[in-house]
Amino acid sequence: MRLIEPVRRGALGALLAASLLSACSLMPKPAPELDLPSVSATTPVELDRWWESFRDPVLDGLIAEALARNDDMVIAAQRVQASQATLDLVRINRLPDANLSLSGSRQQFSNERPIPNRPRQYNTVIGGFNASYELDLFGRLSGQRDVARQQLASSRYALEALRASISAQVARAYFSLRALDADEALLTQTLTTRESALSLRDKQFAGGAISRYDLELARSERAGVAASLATTRSAREQAETALSVLLGRSPRELVEKMPDRGLALSTLAVQPEIPSGLTSDLLARRADVRAAEANLAAASLSVEVARTQWMPTISLTAALGGESATLGNLVSASARTWSVGAAIAQPLVGLLSTRALVAQSEAERAQIAQTYQQAARQAYADALGALSAARGAREAMDETVKLADATRGARDLAELSFNAGNASRLVLLDAERERLSAERQLIASRLDRVTALVNTYQALGGGWSGRIETGGPAETLENTPTAAR
Repeated sequence: MRLIEPVRRGALGALLAASLLSACSLMPKPAPELDLPSVSATTPVELDRWWESFRDPVLDGLIAEALARNDDMVIAAQRVQASQATLDLVRINRLPDANLSLSGSRQQFSNERPIPNRPRQYNTVIGGFNASYELDLFGRLSGQRDVARQQLASSRYALEALRASISAQVARAYFSLRALDADEALLTQTLTTRESALSLRDKQFAGGAISRYDLELARSERAGVAASLATTRSAREQAETALSVLLGRSPRELVEKMPDRGLALSTLAVQPEIPSGLTSDLLARRADVRAAEANLAAASLSVEVARTQWMPTISLTAALGGESATLGNLVSASARTWSVGAAIAQPLVGLLSTRALVAQSEAERAQIAQTYQQAARQAYADALGALSAARGAREAMDETVKLADATRGARDLAELSFNAGNASRLVLLDAERERLSAERQLIASRLDRVTALVNTYQALGGGWSGRIETGGPAETLENTPTAAR
């Protein structure tokens, strides 16, 4: 027992020193600096659940259904689970490897080469506890953990980016469907009016009160509206199916369950408070940019992990057990065995492959760095385009409302003039066509307005909370690297 104590103290001292050295972490290359514009401080609107600003409970329910059932959302969530499992595996690999063993054998020696004081046949029973631990002196294992952590963060950000995208897609599909509903209702009402007018013209023609030209003109007006109605009805049915697919509904539900309807476009609460310009937290709000940044961090760490392959690996081993001729004597003091040891391995021929691995990792990092800059550039382009479109859609709708009001007044005046005998039927039909065209244009303008708002909310990074769990310190909008730029 006196011999064991110095050995134990020496092993513990070596382990402590190695642990202190392994506390040093890898220093990856920082992300490239971005040439960003001067912008305002914050976003003045709530972006996390922007769809609630329209105050349509049906829209809220459809988005909730899509986020829970959409196929792409389910697949992205499974990718996050796979990344989490990878991180867990890397963490487990950093722990000491330990196992219990028990083996037994029976042997017979040759009489041609006898062993003194040993029977020709004998039994051997060996059992014990074995442990080994690789010292992370150069950060290889901790680097692999950090790579896995950044990959997990990237998958979580990708899930949030998809969440934001699905929310916007559902809103656009829903508003398109409501616009088609409104257009179908308008055309149905107009067709009823045209059919009544055609019935009256038939009677007037039969009585000789009007010419065939007037009758054919009434028929053409009715046919034109009926054709537009058929096209709109088909488009509405296709929009229903597309929205149901987006919601992740089953084939049976695609046939039997149509999407619910809520508020009409004309009664939606339109949130006018959108930013007049870009905001400083744009890149931090965009989950796709955050995913690209996490990918870049993982690639930078992978370069450093590859460089550790040049360094030797050092491992400690320990064993405690017993060896005897019978199982009953295995735990006796006389059968006890133990060992402690250390090993170091320095690659030689493998250094060439390590050089190639480092070069490959650096090339991959350069590609991902370019992708990150591209994502940041696209984020600003999306935001600029969406803000411009939102302003243009608002101005266009204001003018279209004036146009619709004017054509309604013109149609009423044309009808009064026609009834008084001061205007021809052709003038009245022209006024009715202009009114119908303006009403349909107003529906399209309202759709453009709400669609532009949806696009703006999405481009500004709306649709998610701005924070994720990364397997390390929680990342929020305030402590992410993009927020510091």
